[in-house]
Amino acid sequence: MVLQKRSIFSVIISIVLFIILALATSPCILAASHLLPHVSPKMEKPEFWIKKIKNPSRLLLTPEEIQGINEASLKNQDLYLWSVKDLKEEWTREEILSFLREDREGFGRIDEGRYDKYRNPLKESFWTELKKNLNEESLKETNQLFFGLIVKRTDIRFFPTHEISMGSPTNSKFDQIQHSTVPPGSLIGVYHFSKDKLWAYVQTRFVRGWVQAKDLAIAQEKKEAVGYDEVKKRLVITRDFINVYCDLSHKQIAFTAQMGISFPLLDLPEQTKETKKDYIIKIPFREIDGQLTFHEGYIPMGKDVHSGFLPYAQENLAQQAFKMLHQPYGWGEMFGARDCSRLIMDLFSTFGILMPRNSKFQARMGIDLGQTESKAVKEKEKMLDQAIPLATILRLPGHIMLYLGEDRGRYYAIHNIWGIQKAGESGPVLEKIGRVVVSDLSLGSSGPNGSLLDRVTDIRVIGPKLKP
Repeated sequence: MVLQKRSIFSVIISIVLFIILALATSPCILAASHLLPHVSPKMEKPEFWIKKIKNPSRLLLTPEEIQGINEASLKNQDLYLWSVKDLKEEWTREEILSFLREDREGFGRIDEGRYDKYRNPLKESFWTELKKNLNEESLKETNQLFFGLIVKRTDIRFFPTHEISMGSPTNSKFDQIQHSTVPPGSLIGVYHFSKDKLWAYVQTRFVRGWVQAKDLAIAQEKKEAVGYDEVKKRLVITRDFINVYCDLSHKQIAFTAQMGISFPLLDLPEQTKETKKDYIIKIPFREIDGQLTFHEGYIPMGKDVHSGFLPYAQENLAQQAFKMLHQPYGWGEMFGARDCSRLIMDLFSTFGILMPRNSKFQARMGIDLGQTESKAVKEKEKMLDQAIPLATILRLPGHIMLYLGEDRGRYYAIHNIWGIQKAGESGPVLEKIGRVVVSDLSLGSSGPNGSLLDRVTDIRVIGPKLKP
C-alpha cells in the first residue's frame, strides 16, 4: 500500500506559514520593478544564456535514459510519485479512512487559526460540515477503485470545498486547502465520492486529493483509461498555455492545456490541403452519466507543440523556460497561474521527465553536487562552476529555481517567486515580485534571511554530473 506520509503536509504548512509570517511582519510591501538588480534586458532572452554554452544542442540524456530515470522515480516512495495504473483495484475502509485522517490532521487543525475569503475566522461549524461532506459513513469494508481521466484543468484540494482557508485575514493569495491543479488527460484512480456527490477523492501521478466530479470521466474498464495514458505517439504542448478546440472552425474550446502536457496524436496537419490545417489529437470526454468516451481535439497548425518529447538539450531547456518569463505567481496554481515548483515540473515535462510536485522532493531528483547547506557563498559558487547551466535546479527552504549560468562574476537563475525580504528604513521590507523572473543569486542579500545563494540547500543536476 502506498501512503502519503504526514511529512508532506508539514512541509507545505511550514512553507505557507513562512510566507505568511513574512507578509505579516513586514512594515510595508513594495512592488518590484520590471528588471531586477544586475539584470539587463538581454538577460531576459534565452539566446543570451545559450551563447554561453559550448555545444548547447548536445543531448544530455537520451530518451532511454529518461525512461530509466522515470521508472526509478516511480519506485522511490520518498519522491511522492505514483504509478496510477499499478494501484490495486480494491481498498479497505480503514485504508481510505487513514488517507482522509492524514488530510484532516495535516490541514484541518482549527487551533492554528484560519480565515475565510471575508477575512472572518473559520468557525468549528465550518470544519464540522466539511467533515460530514467527506462521506466516511458510506465507505464499505471493501471499496473498488475506479479508473478515469481528467477532462479539463481542475484544482485538486485537500478537502471537498471551494471555500478558502487563509493563515491570516489579509493573505488571500495563499489558500491552505489548495494543493495544485491536474491537467486534462491525466490518469486518475478514484477512491471515493463526497456526500454531496460534487467531489471525487482521487490519486494522480503526483498528489492525492479532491477534484470536482464534473471535471473527470470514469472508464467502464480500466484498460480504456490506462490505454489512453500509455499511447506512445503523442503531441506535447510546448507553449506556456494553448487552447484545444472541439471543432475545426476553432469556435468551441474543449479546454486549455499547459506546457508539458501530452495527448495521443491522431494526425498531423498538411499544408497542401485546405481541409487539414490542424493537429488532431484524442481527448477525453465526460458523458452526461459521467462515463468516459473519447473525441477528437484540434490544435491549429503553427501553435507551439511538438510531435513527441523535446530532445533534452540545454538550448531547448532555455527556450522552454523563457516561454514562462513574466507569467504571474499563483500558489498551488491559484488563479490559473503557477508557483515555483510547478514551473520546474512543467518545464521538465516537455522532455518526458517526471518531477514531483513539491520543491523539497524535486530536490531529491538528479545528481547531488555535494553538501551545500553549511557552505559559504564562495564555496557554493565553486559548486555552481561545476554545474550544468539550465539542467541544474537550486533549492532553498520553500523555493526552487533553475540555474542559468554565470555572467561577470554573478550567478543567475530563472524562477517564479512571490517576494523577497530586503532592508528598509524601519526594518525588513517585503518586496513583492509575484512573477517568473531572471535574477542573480545575490537577491535578498540586504534582508534578514540573506541572499538566495546564502539560503540554497540543494544543488541538483538533472543529467550528467559534470558540465560539458
